[in-house]
Amino acid sequence: MYRSIANGAAAIFALYVPATNAFWRLECSGSVGTARIDPLMNFGGLSGHVHTIKGGSAFTATSTADDLLNSKCQSCDVAQDKSAYWAPPLYFMADDGAMTLVPEKPPFKAYYELDTGMTSDGKPQTVEAFPNGFQMISGTNTRRNTTLSGPDPSKYRGPFPDENNAQREERAIGFNCMNYANPLMAEDALSRHHIPEKSWIDSNCPDGIRMELEFPSCWNGEMDGGEQHKSHVAFPNWIKSGDCPPGFDRRLPALMYETIVATDEFIGKSGKFVLGNGDPTGYGYHGDFISAWDEGVLEQAVEQCTDQKGEMRLCGVFEYTDKPASCILENLPSELKDENTEGPMQGLPGGCEVQSGPEPAMEGKGATGSSSGGKSGGKSAGKSVEKSVGKPETVPAKGGDSSSYSPPAEAAPAPVKNKLPAANQDAAVIVAEVEDKGDDHGAPPQQLPPAAPATTPPPSADSAVTGQAGNIISTSLYTDGRVVHKNLVVMHEVTVTEDGVKAKRTPEAKAEHVKRHGHRHHHPMQHGVGGRRMR
Repeated sequence: MYRSIANGAAAIFALYVPATNAFWRLECSGSVGTARIDPLMNFGGLSGHVHTIKGGSAFTATSTADDLLNSKCQSCDVAQDKSAYWAPPLYFMADDGAMTLVPEKPPFKAYYELDTGMTSDGKPQTVEAFPNGFQMISGTNTRRNTTLSGPDPSKYRGPFPDENNAQREERAIGFNCMNYANPLMAEDALSRHHIPEKSWIDSNCPDGIRMELEFPSCWNGEMDGGEQHKSHVAFPNWIKSGDCPPGFDRRLPALMYETIVATDEFIGKSGKFVLGNGDPTGYGYHGDFISAWDEGVLEQAVEQCTDQKGEMRLCGVFEYTDKPASCILENLPSELKDENTEGPMQGLPGGCEVQSGPEPAMEGKGATGSSSGGKSGGKSAGKSVEKSVGKPETVPAKGGDSSSYSPPAEAAPAPVKNKLPAANQDAAVIVAEVEDKGDDHGAPPQQLPPAAPATTPPPSADSAVTGQAGNIISTSLYTDGRVVHKNLVVMHEVTVTEDGVKAKRTPEAKAEHVKRHGHRHHHPMQHGVGGRRMR
């Protein structure tokens, strides 16, 4: 459907066609443990809060990549990967304060997405494999509120006008409703940045909640990022894809954690859901990562595993392990061997206190651990061994050296503006609107659920689909029953006339500020990340 626009305006329509960005889902059939261990934030001691840990069995409070590579087993399905992936689990807190661990619905998935973009000076990027020993954190443990103003400014999730990396990090969290029987309830990946009210979950999410966490993929070449393990990486302007900020010219796989939890086992029970770090809001969800792959394997995978459905087994690089779900930690600290992490129990493990905010969680009350400081605290935190940070190691870029980069201090978050263009602007884009029904399930009115993250333009192989005039602006995923579909948004420019006046699009037209008209074409994929059905 087209609409004529006079006086020099433009008519552009969005077309959804199958996406071609390469990625794979690394599946972990089990966890090696749920324990208060965090070698990044609490090196040599105990964490102030509990984590569920996937990956190599040699994970300890002092783990390095070399330690992990010597693991006797791994809970993830690929035998050559002994990396560590960990994040706080979800608990159900009854009205009397009793805590029960919400079971996961395996497998946990770590998405390795090979999206590319441009450097700040306009040079194309090539995705590099994580070097062994590379480590990072995404999310902020102490956060209990949001600085985002209103819904995300574009239903296609980017590019965002955020003025600092902290705001982009807030958009990298998702708590999405799972309802396989009702496709209209399918939600976009990373579409809700907080935990919904339990009453709403009970009524609308019979198959649980999908917790998601995206990691930064723009890199300055250093192996670590200081005491917070963040300063060496940054988010691109589309969160998982798009272009990188100055000083972060190299590109890593966009890593995303996906954990489906069985909130449906608690339907009808009075209480609320709380993360293991004492966060009932979800804004403080976070995760940690240490890369430890057999030599050369991840490099091969980045080069060769270009399947567009995310199927690991379609790539001949990977080998698979037997019974990963039976793999457990080799060396659980003696102080934790008898600690109850599953419940029912009064309070969270380690005495971690529940703090609702909106002010940041306080140190010493369960806010210690990942993303909140370098030492553990609280009565049960134990002694902490000081870890020397020192000057970060820099990994040379292919074809040349990479100098160390120290990013500037982050400015205070600026409000996100969502302003429509003036009526006299020489641009108009037409798309189908997605109707939002109801409020945002217990969140303040300004915190509406945004749409799914978009990706950067896929390879030129899609030219046959998009046509020479097509401009791929984003991709998204959505669930339909137990099937996942991937959509590609392609923008075409057309010239229309009305009363003899030709219409042209001006270069200044910004798609995220104006309406569009959309059509959808899709193809099914294995269940993983879901998205809202466009209608």
